[in-house]
Amino acid sequence: MQQLPNALFTHGMYGDGIAIEPSGYQLYAPYTGVITSLPHTGHCITLTASNGLRFYMQLGMNSHTMLGEGFKRIAKIGQTYQAGEVLLEFDLVKMRQSLDSTLCPFMLQNCQKLSAIQGHYHQVIATQDVAMTLFI
Repeated sequence: MQQLPNALFTHGMYGDGIAIEPSGYQLYAPYTGVITSLPHTGHCITLTASNGLRFYMQLGMNSHTMLGEGFKRIAKIGQTYQAGEVLLEFDLVKMRQSLDSTLCPFMLQNCQKLSAIQGHYHQVIATQDVAMTLFI
């Protein structure tokens, strides 16, 4: 998380997690749960699992400044989703043109329920590879 150019993330204000540099155009659900937050701008989303863990995912740094341009919401607040479902789509070219950083923080907001989070820092393929391991 130290590579993120935003002190709110590096100091854990949003929780603990990992940062991913995207290469595609879709954001997939990492687990089955319910969508609890999804602003009209579509630049971020919060998911809640059945065990209560809340996962915040943001597409790029300061992406709220794009005012929804380049983001498409597929999911809806309150919707139950399955692991691997597409939640959001994004225009990576527009993000690169508009943002200082396209790094995407994926944060567990209530990580105090866990004993540890281990990020797997290598290239991952969405829906195929493990990006982080959670220890209860």
